[in-house]
Amino acid sequence: MIDRERSAEVIALVALIRPLLAGKSPPVQGAVLADLLAIWLAGHHVPGNPAATQSQRAELLAQQLKAVAQLVPVNAHLIGTTP
Repeated sequence: MIDRERSAEVIALVALIRPLLAGKSPPVQGAVLADLLAIWLAGHHVPGNPAATQSQRAELLAQQLKAVAQLVPVNAHLIGTTP
């Protein structure tokens, strides 16, 4: 979990990025987000230890997917797509 200061930073960055994705097709939006996630993961590495790098990236990806899953219902409610 992130603290309030970082939460404010996240909210501000999302507000800046959202208009860049608005109006783009879902496949394009998904590809952009996938590429950004891949860049973020690629930046995490353990020099000289490919196995540790792979393990670290797998763990970070799992944590990220868990966070996304937790945020989907919150955002679905905010945008009015909750069943």
